Amino acid sequence: MVVTDLHGNWRLYERYRELFLALYQQGLAQRLVFTGDLLHHMGPEEEDRSLDIVLNLMALQNQLPNAIFVLLGNHELPHLYHIPLSKGDYVFTPRFESALGSQRQLVMAWLEGLPFYARTQAGVALCHAGAFPGTTDSDVLMDLLFWSHRALLEEVALQLPEDARPALREELGRILGVPYPTLARTYLAVTSAEDPRYDDFLLGQIATSSSRFDDLWAAFFTRNEREYGEERYGAMLTALLARLSQGYTSQRVLVTGHLTCRNGYRIVADDRQLRLASGIHAEPLSSCRYLLFDAGRPITRASELLPGLGDIFEQL
Repeated sequence: MVVTDLHGNWRLYERYRELFLALYQQGLAQRLVFTGDLLHHMGPEEEDRSLDIVLNLMALQNQLPNAIFVLLGNHELPHLYHIPLSKGDYVFTPRFESALGSQRQLVMAWLEGLPFYARTQAGVALCHAGAFPGTTDSDVLMDLLFWSHRALLEEVALQLPEDARPALREELGRILGVPYPTLARTYLAVTSAEDPRYDDFLLGQIATSSSRFDDLWAAFFTRNEREYGEERYGAMLTALLARLSQGYTSQRVLVTGHLTCRNGYRIVADDRQLRLASGIHAEPLSSCRYLLFDAGRPITRASELLPGLGDIFEQL
């Protein structure tokens, strides 16, 4: 069972969770995969249940470790690099950073461990957003498949001696037009220079300015054929599926979320990608869908997955 992009919507999370558990008890579903973007609700703060979803999901994974899987999404990514994520004038990240409180270390370790891709013996691969230009470069994609967030941040930290950091903080504040203490407080909920996370915003800004990070960002923020056109995007998808096939069953179809879908889904890239909307990306929201498929039965085209699309509002 595949679910995408819940963005802090507890009501939808609860519905999908309960449906899966019912199917699991009946032997009709063995695994539940979330393809990222559990975080960040744009509505009122009291409606944003991002942290509740994460904590509940972590507990569910502990109960059913072989049944619950979560992939990293672009809305989780900025928290790993201590950088803000915004849409227009709305900044998503501060609310979740403030909410973490005593759960921060546990949650951040969990986020850090989320994989980017999943693949199945059906030949159906899953990720959050889709293919991107770097997928046609074997070195770039190999780097991505063995990526370590911690290694990149530690590399940057080693390059910044303690005595150089005060000047760098001041310079960053000047560039952004906001004093560094305000940046740390606003975006990371850090209220004291004695906090060991005080320099995280600085480290994140430097880490994310590297060319390596550009490829990571492109992988999680790709807009598929809407950004690159049908022909170029098709070549990117071919390269991604070929790389994911190495040493395993041939991966022929990609399932993603990330982008808006009229009526809850869309088939793109010459019937090789199914884009799924399980939450706010479904237009209208009442059309949001989940996917059920048999990971042991070979799939050759995305359209073969359509019978497995389900309507959560009809189920519960």
